[in-house]
Amino acid sequence: MEKPKIYLHGSYIGTTGYNNHTRDFLRELVKHTPVKVRNFTVGSTWDGYNPTPHDNEPYINDVDKSMLYKQILYNSEGKLSDYDIYPDKSKEFFPDVNIVLSETNHHIFYHDYIGPKIAYNVWESTLQPKEFFNELLKYDEIWVPSKWQMECTINQGATPDKVKVVPEGVDIHTFFPEDVEKLEQYNDGRFKFLLFGRWDYRKSTKEIIETFLKTFSSDEPVDLVVSIDNMWGEEMDGYKTTEERLVGYGLTDPRIKMIHFPTREDYIKYLKTGHVFVSCARSEGWNLPLIEAMACGTPSIYSECSAQMEFAEGRGIPVKIIGEKLASANDYGRYTMSDLPGNYYEPDFVDLSRQMRYTYENYKECKLKAVQDSIEIHKEFSWERIGEIGYKTVVDFMKNYKSTDADTNKIMVSYLDGPKVEIVGAEDRTYLIEFLDENDAVIHSHTMKNNHWVQCGRKYYTKWKIRVNGKIVEELDLTGKRVLISFESKSIGDTIAWAPYAVEFQKKHNCQVILSTFHNKWFKQNPNYQDIEFIEPGMVTNCHALYRIGWIKSDEGKWNKYDSYPNPIQTLPLQQTATDILGLNYVERNYGLYFDVKPRTIKNKYVVLAPESTAGCKEWTYEGWCYLTDQLIKKGYEVVILTTKPYQVKGAKCIHGKPLNDALNILYHSEFLVSPSSGMAWMNWGVGKHTVMISGFTPKHHEFQTNITRIINEHSCNSCWANINFKFDPGDWDWCPIWKGTEKQHICEKSISPLTVLNSLPI
Repeated sequence: MEKPKIYLHGSYIGTTGYNNHTRDFLRELVKHTPVKVRNFTVGSTWDGYNPTPHDNEPYINDVDKSMLYKQILYNSEGKLSDYDIYPDKSKEFFPDVNIVLSETNHHIFYHDYIGPKIAYNVWESTLQPKEFFNELLKYDEIWVPSKWQMECTINQGATPDKVKVVPEGVDIHTFFPEDVEKLEQYNDGRFKFLLFGRWDYRKSTKEIIETFLKTFSSDEPVDLVVSIDNMWGEEMDGYKTTEERLVGYGLTDPRIKMIHFPTREDYIKYLKTGHVFVSCARSEGWNLPLIEAMACGTPSIYSECSAQMEFAEGRGIPVKIIGEKLASANDYGRYTMSDLPGNYYEPDFVDLSRQMRYTYENYKECKLKAVQDSIEIHKEFSWERIGEIGYKTVVDFMKNYKSTDADTNKIMVSYLDGPKVEIVGAEDRTYLIEFLDENDAVIHSHTMKNNHWVQCGRKYYTKWKIRVNGKIVEELDLTGKRVLISFESKSIGDTIAWAPYAVEFQKKHNCQVILSTFHNKWFKQNPNYQDIEFIEPGMVTNCHALYRIGWIKSDEGKWNKYDSYPNPIQTLPLQQTATDILGLNYVERNYGLYFDVKPRTIKNKYVVLAPESTAGCKEWTYEGWCYLTDQLIKKGYEVVILTTKPYQVKGAKCIHGKPLNDALNILYHSEFLVSPSSGMAWMNWGVGKHTVMISGFTPKHHEFQTNITRIINEHSCNSCWANINFKFDPGDWDWCPIWKGTEKQHICEKSISPLTVLNSLPI
């Protein structure tokens, strides 16, 4: 059997008992089997979400980072969402089992989990809240830290063979018998009892202090060191400080030595240097301070009840129990949960007094026994040992786990404008859907029920793998499939630039390409496109996959919608828009245009000038066109001005408003074309003629690179089209992102001199 892969959901980050339990347990469990963690809590150094958000926590280490996988946070809609942290490909496994480790009634117990799930919970009373217990019963197994809680859980109604004991542990590398330097304020030769734990009825804080004051007279050299602050104290009983609280309860005495929230280093010193640790709780889910004191070899008093008996039985100094009381009957330090069912135990505080007196008068004997007890604690309850127990319990669970009946639901996958998974059927199930790329990176994941669907936002070609509940159900293969490639732009230049890559895509994938453009007539009868099926924009056709080619803007109006294409499109050659979206290697392609070739109507050699543009930033100067016309005529050429609207230049023949087929014939029979970056330039390239392009607005790599003379003044402001920080406004003829409204407006074009252009002409 392979080692079971574990996904733990709980509160890993922080300094509470649950945080320490989760962290110490998993640091050992991961030595035996793969573990990843979905963490709910944040620490004191939290500064907002980032991929490595917990690096500044003082306890964090590389083992923690190797497990931390998701951070649960509230999103902008006030709902919980998972966010990636500490990314590592090794964590991208589908778990064999989910373990939910958290406090009673935490909402993560109510989340949907895919596959087998184990609830791991620590509780203090004899009954769990009813609603929460009913949720526990839905789990495949329930883990508790003690035989006492196991018995309580079974008595409440759990199936006995579903409840397992996985104890908590103690850090034996920190808590062990050792002579350490005493803290200065307690190096006074007096006997020290230690009381650590918040002011709480369940922990019998008030009764322990009362018993101490009754047991020892003021002339005996005995102190009680207390760390009993409660951060919810004022809400609980109105007292702002522990000092006020002790005054209110009549428990002031110079022998009560108060410390407030000691550092971990000081806490360890107190446990190792104090004479006797005292705890007499009405109930405990584990009692971490008690086991830590025992591990230090410090004589320890405790109440003979509840979960702490898992490690304390036969050790330390137990206090008798006289009976049980309703847990909700407490009269101070009330637990905040409104539903507090079950019972607590009532210690015999007279016996507590006897045991405190006994340990004081027989300290050496108690200390020797406590050191022997610590050896056994280290052997049985080290976290290393608990990690082994946890691993064995998971392995046994997986051996005995029987999944439900075979899944009868149907998984349907399509690739229309991005991969989509829909699951239909009557079998009530939960599914984890994962969309993986060719490198097995998870691009998107989603958990859903049957009769729902999910679609990945990435729309450009990716060699998708679809994983459902950890199993690959499909890998994209377009062989023999119908694939629609839709051009979203009506632009002449875009269409001519992108069309060749429909042919390349069909060759690569051996599929049937259906191509939708606004200028199909140029390609339908072109032999290079003979295997392509053409449809008009908006027509419906049956296909397996759909890819849209276009410059699609984000909601902010910028071309940075990177779920539609992988790279900043305005920084790349125009043709690379198509190759990026279609997943092809970029190589310039020109498969020509089909048009009705007619005899030339101008007998002499002529040059076409096409001064028109779709934006003021593309236009060259009128004076420049006049100069070129004059010089070309002097060199024996006729000059044709080819535009959609009248454009008069002395000596030139202006042809305007002609159908595109006529324009193509004029270009086809000319010597060459001079124009800015425009659809006319792409038409000229498409019919195989030379182009002299005047463009400072676009970078020199943006347009085609063959059969062209490219003129740009790189010593002037230029190429603003490729700057991703500029937001082009096609409705503003005077748009110029830097110099608008100044003499330098459109300087990228105006700075190109007529003489420079003339000297560049192929004449």
